[in-house]
Amino acid sequence: MVRNLKNALRLLLIVPLLLVLTGASGTALADPPARAGRLSVVEGEVALRRDGSRDWESAAVNLPITTGDEIATEADGRAELRIGSSVLRLDKATAVEVRRLDDERIRVLLKEGSVAMRIRSAEREDAIEVETRDGVAVPAEPGRYRVDFVDSGTLVSNHEGHVDFRTDDRHVGVTEGRRAQIWSEGPTQVVWDEPDEDDFMEWSFARDRRDDRIARNRYVSPEMTGAEDLYEYGDWREYDDYGPVWFPRDVPYGWAPYRYGRWVSIAPWGWTWVDDAPWGFAPFHYGRWVRIRGVWAWVPGRYIARPVYAPALVAWIGTPGVSITYTSGLPNLSWFPLAPREVYVPYYRYSPTYVRQINITHVTNVVEIERVVREPRHVRYAFRDRSEAVTRVSERILRPPKPVALDVERRREQRVREWERRGFPVREVVRPDGTRVRTVQPAQLIQQREERQQAVREQRQDERQRQEERQQRLESRQERTEALRQQQAREREERAAREQEQQRQRQLQRDQQEQRREQLRDERRDEATARQERLEALRQQNAREREEQARREAAQQEEQQRQRSVLREQQEQRRDEARRAQREEAEQRQQERQQRLEAQRQQEAGEREARRQQIEQQREERGRQQAQEQERRQQAIRQQTEQRERELQQRQMQIQQQRQAEQQQRQAEQQQRQAERQRTQREPQQDNRRNSEEEQQRRRPPFGQPEGAR
Repeated sequence: MVRNLKNALRLLLIVPLLLVLTGASGTALADPPARAGRLSVVEGEVALRRDGSRDWESAAVNLPITTGDEIATEADGRAELRIGSSVLRLDKATAVEVRRLDDERIRVLLKEGSVAMRIRSAEREDAIEVETRDGVAVPAEPGRYRVDFVDSGTLVSNHEGHVDFRTDDRHVGVTEGRRAQIWSEGPTQVVWDEPDEDDFMEWSFARDRRDDRIARNRYVSPEMTGAEDLYEYGDWREYDDYGPVWFPRDVPYGWAPYRYGRWVSIAPWGWTWVDDAPWGFAPFHYGRWVRIRGVWAWVPGRYIARPVYAPALVAWIGTPGVSITYTSGLPNLSWFPLAPREVYVPYYRYSPTYVRQINITHVTNVVEIERVVREPRHVRYAFRDRSEAVTRVSERILRPPKPVALDVERRREQRVREWERRGFPVREVVRPDGTRVRTVQPAQLIQQREERQQAVREQRQDERQRQEERQQRLESRQERTEALRQQQAREREERAAREQEQQRQRQLQRDQQEQRREQLRDERRDEATARQERLEALRQQNAREREEQARREAAQQEEQQRQRSVLREQQEQRRDEARRAQREEAEQRQQERQQRLEAQRQQEAGEREARRQQIEQQREERGRQQAQEQERRQQAIRQQTEQRERELQQRQMQIQQQRQAEQQQRQAEQQQRQAERQRTQREPQQDNRRNSEEEQQRRRPPFGQPEGAR
């Protein structure tokens, strides 16, 4: 095992060094992507296969994910992949492949099973696109979505937001609260129904609620992958020297950054650190570490909207891949975390722009970055000689991944049982090799639903006819309501745009202040260097003057010794007096220089204090302006809300009056119909009475004639 570890370590260390030697001098090779995904949850059996590999290995929390990687869950497993603020969750018996993960796009291929997405950012590059055999699901706005891939088609569910499914011949827009069943055997066909809420969606919604409960992205950007766990596992404090600082909780005795975990090889970065802690992603791929009163703390640095991912922010003791000596079968190699304001020099291919971007949170001086890149061996690191920070290579840190084997038939049977439980028809088919398997048939489900819906249509046909007039009256109200909703949506978008613009302006002001502070530091360093050079020149001039004086005095002494031996003592006295005078004069000049330096220091301290007070006043003024602006916006929103409520009350009163008028009209019509029925009933009785009177008159004898004479 030790021999295998030696060979693997030699390859892993030599390749990054060769990339540095061939790529650091120019920008011909492309830079690595600025972000990577993170396996944040692993439940049950989850397997991972790197790009270009044939073997599956057991997945673990905090493993970085990039383009070309494949993730698969067994029948009892689930997984969660985070990329910045976007989340992709895998159900049981699901397999996905990361087709693209870079600065511009995130796209995964769903080979089997079900995935759920939570998109929090409105930026296009943060949306997770899910590709299947039938097309691509593209979220159009932040929300919650689900994509299922069955044997005969794709199901796209929209729980919140809006998602488009793009096929070769059409685009299908799925609105909130609907599900589209899509299959593309020939022309694309779509059937609509409502989304399911099974145990997978309950688990996904519970994870969303947990994120909403603990998410407080105040000190770091939400697009920093892994930042969502910091508030649950640590505490934030602010220091004048470092800004926001995060202290992890419940770490063991003797803990140090980059000590409890392992190294893995991930292209294109190479050496990549995978920490064992549940929160161990963001603090080991962004920012720097510092010891404050004997306790380790993580310093994220300046607030950057999209920080650049790094495989491990460490410096090495020894030359990785070349100067390797073996002790007990392992290389004599050590590393330690970088401290704040120390430059990180990648050991893979990079360009000057990439180095500046990856160090911008802690180092903004381009000259300092270039100097460290040119002469990395001459840099003095804060933790280079501190035993509590340095970690040596060991078998625990270099342990290989555990290989796994996926049970394809078991995973397929699990999916079929799940779809059958959800009400989809399943039938048995024969494969070309003669084996019988069960498969899901959405076409039969459509036929059954059409038969049930036909009966419902016949029952509701009369009701629809009665509701047509009512629907026409409601359309105008719905149009007005829709106009109000659109207006509110536009107002929300405008507010969000204004807030983003304010945030960008604040970030620009912070950057400008940081640049001014860095310029002041550079000026002070230059002034101190110039003062040291002037002092050194004065010292050298004094030394030359003393040497010249000594030579002249020696010549005079020799001449006087030859001429007069008596004057020797007098000349010695004069030389002593001259030396004392020179020393006094030098001491006086030194005192004058010290007084000038002290006056300059006091003046610089006064200027720094004045600048600090001016910055504090500017901050207070900006805070007051922001508070006033916020109060004005809230007042305008309250007035608009009150006006809308009054309009809604007026509309309700108008609708109530219309309903009362319609009810009175119906009552009058009923009374009129009742009066007509009564008049119709009285007319036959009057006709009968009139006929009987006429008959009696005909039978009565004429006037004056007796009744018997007739």
